[in-house]
Amino acid sequence: MRIKILSSELASKVGRELNLRIEGEITIEDLKKEIIQRFPKAKDEFSDEYFYIFSVNGNLITWDEFKSFKLRNGDFVIIIPSIAGG
Repeated sequence: MRIKILSSELASKVGRELNLRIEGEITIEDLKKEIIQRFPKAKDEFSDEYFYIFSVNGNLITWDEFKSFKLRNGDFVIIIPSIAGG
């Protein structure tokens, strides 16, 4: 699974791109846990469950799908920080 990081804060802790090999399928929540396990400094980045948006193969995944949407090897994931405007 190829992962691109669009957050400078998260990228400073894990790198701009990751290549992870997983067994079977995992959810977005599982992916976040896997990143934290491999890069403990990233733990604070995922403390707000709504801060990051995930795109999988060009499709945005909604927050309510994070526990059910299945990722597989070969997927292209982009981790995007939420943007608020005023």
